Amino acid sequence: MVALIGGAAVAGSDEGWRVRELNGAPGLWQNGKPVASVLFWQWDLQEQDVKDMSAAGVELFSMFGSFGHYEHPYWLPQGFGGLAYQEGNIDRLLKWNPQAKFLPRLFSAAPDWWIAANPDEQIKYTNPKVLPAFKNMSGGAVPRESFASEKCRAELSPVYRQAVRRLLDKYGERMIGIHLTNGPWGEHFAWDGYTQIGGAALEKSGFSDVSAPMTRAFRKFLREKYGDDVARLRDAWKDAAVTFETAAVPTMEDRLRLDEDGVWRDPAKGRRVPDYFACMNAVTVGLVDHYAAIVKDESNGRLATLAFYGYTQDEHWAIECDHRAIAAAYRSPNLDMFSAPHTYHRRSPGEDGVSRCYLASAALHGKLFIDEGDDMTHLEQLKPHPDFRCSATNMFESLNILYREFGMTVTHGTGLWYMDLKRGTFRDPELVAAVGRMHRAADEALRRDRSHRSEVAVVSNVESEFYMGYRRTEANNVSLLLYLQQIGAFYRAGAPFDWYLAEDLDAVVKRGYKTVVFLDCQYMTDAQAALVERLKAEDRTLVFVHATGYVSDAGLSRARMERVCGVRMQPETVRGLVATNGVCAGLYQKGLFLPAEGEVLACGFGEFAATPVVTKRRLDSCISVFASIPCLGPALLRSLYREANVHVYTDQDVVLSANSAWLMLHTNHADRYSIRLNCTAARVTDVTCGKVVAEGAAEFAYPMRKHATAVFLVE
Repeated sequence: MVALIGGAAVAGSDEGWRVRELNGAPGLWQNGKPVASVLFWQWDLQEQDVKDMSAAGVELFSMFGSFGHYEHPYWLPQGFGGLAYQEGNIDRLLKWNPQAKFLPRLFSAAPDWWIAANPDEQIKYTNPKVLPAFKNMSGGAVPRESFASEKCRAELSPVYRQAVRRLLDKYGERMIGIHLTNGPWGEHFAWDGYTQIGGAALEKSGFSDVSAPMTRAFRKFLREKYGDDVARLRDAWKDAAVTFETAAVPTMEDRLRLDEDGVWRDPAKGRRVPDYFACMNAVTVGLVDHYAAIVKDESNGRLATLAFYGYTQDEHWAIECDHRAIAAAYRSPNLDMFSAPHTYHRRSPGEDGVSRCYLASAALHGKLFIDEGDDMTHLEQLKPHPDFRCSATNMFESLNILYREFGMTVTHGTGLWYMDLKRGTFRDPELVAAVGRMHRAADEALRRDRSHRSEVAVVSNVESEFYMGYRRTEANNVSLLLYLQQIGAFYRAGAPFDWYLAEDLDAVVKRGYKTVVFLDCQYMTDAQAALVERLKAEDRTLVFVHATGYVSDAGLSRARMERVCGVRMQPETVRGLVATNGVCAGLYQKGLFLPAEGEVLACGFGEFAATPVVTKRRLDSCISVFASIPCLGPALLRSLYREANVHVYTDQDVVLSANSAWLMLHTNHADRYSIRLNCTAARVTDVTCGKVVAEGAAEFAYPMRKHATAVFLVE
């Protein structure tokens, strides 16, 4: 885990805007009173939309994107240049709705004039095939400043502080806080993200930053990690000549080079590349934390902070682009809220549209997640050149995608902003009325039990890919499918689940989950492996996907993986294709996907039809399930849940999410859906239409159309 750079948040009373516990989950508070965290966002707020949303009950607004930051910089060569662009938008909002509160984005990215004046502070891509500069969709020149530039941070920080003070002095508590933004699209990806637009080939990726600022940051990181002990550094890197003064960022060739069967990066043969991945992620979180600390300090803790960070790893791009220091970000005292658009891969009608956040870990550390609802309604299809990402084709689909967004948030005790990404998304009375229904339900949710009482935990270790080949190469055919195919299956398995980071595995041990799934935990520390042993000592079902525990700080070990997973691998290795439900799950790779002895739950196909890919063994106190690839389909998961005595709400193929007071269904086909509640409810109401569907019942059946959403309040 990385250390944070910023200072501690200012302690204070309940005055101002805070995030703290509300009925079992993090909630947003103003002056000691809970507020439904439902917002509306546009690039520049428009009068008609503000008035429509205000009439629907929405009083929280957010605004600005990266275009405006680069076109209207508040940091000028002479210093703070004022916020005329920002204030003009905010003043219009308050004119149209005097009761409105707002959360503005305030970028900490350097303006173009500073980039041009400081070429030595720019990011320098490792890949020589990437052009040194080009124009991008966010209006700025790439490369921009290195996230590691201490010069940029030192010169921008007082100006950023002045901008926060100006907004606070003028608007007071009308301002909820600051949305911290930097990097491509303001989302704190490394600037490499721009080189990966449209799924560009891996060889066109920037392979991140070898600039002088990043080199200095890397050497500082190494000194801290290895205690300024050059012997430890040399032993870790397997380099007898390296010093803290000469350590260099690994080249693109270094990062592409693999050790074990062309699949794994063996830490026993040198930690240079994993150390760099850890460093660049630490630099990003340190940057976010630094500016969040300024907001907290300047407002004396009265403003909340939100950042785009902590996205789940479901993009098929180079690892340099991702967020991987999430555990450190969740432990920052300066960061209150995190946000991300929900997955772009399964958001069409009938799919799950899952939030891209390790929600259980975020909640464990008191962080409120705000889902960015950037789905576009069918009104986008009426434009001359509609956005290809718009999947809704009619009013029914539009409404039910919006209800699915809301259902995901209310069942997880999170927030939501409706994002009018391309303008005009909500300009229909029926859509505005739906927003009103959802906002009233969000107000009602404040008074209900918001705890997410799941009996299934899913655990991820986002550092695992530090030791694996890059996605989009034959060396790694599994990582993306873990986040697409396997996560999608969890949402159709009939029971809610809590998603944790491996750094929070101790909480999983304490909370008594009946089934624990280790999703992408190929890398596992010895302390984490010890916690797995504690889980084995209890009556649980443990599911190990892929090569759980194969990598430790000491190196690669099949024997260690067998101990962690509680399985015995068969001696032969195989190579071939495996599929589940018609979806190719990946390649068997040498020494990677190995069949395990035990009761066979699922096999491969074709030439390897008899090869077990999911097996089960009874250990002393638990059941161990080993899946060599991400092929645990919904039906198989349900059978494992039942055997573990997990409450399964339905046996039917439907997207499901639930907490203590809410239940959401989203369908892929028309059917009469039978639901078994985990209690006897006095009343069950579908808030999308106000219909009472059951009274004094523990079970009910509900007919639903294809691509429909129901959001049930269970009282």
